[in-house]
Amino acid sequence: MKGAPVCRRCKTDLTRTLQAQNDAYTHYQTALQAQAKGRFEKMLRHAGRCFSLHRTIAHGRLLACAAMLNGDYRLALTTWACIAGRHRQG
Repeated sequence: MKGAPVCRRCKTDLTRTLQAQNDAYTHYQTALQAQAKGRFEKMLRHAGRCFSLHRTIAHGRLLACAAMLNGDYRLALTTWACIAGRHRQG
């Protein structure tokens, strides 16, 4: 790929995929900053958006933590179960 927005093998346009990853990273950083400032509702909002854009274990952990800090234990457990399944798969 080498930074090009098109897959060299299948020629698929990857612009939207790369933009989603960049947006997820921005929301991840914003959620971490909100956590450091004790703004847990803002943290939850950005962690949720981050996880919806790019489902990784790190993003799931952040969302589960944010959910716990906001008292949304169901979301925390659901997210944790989702990322635990991904962790076992590989």
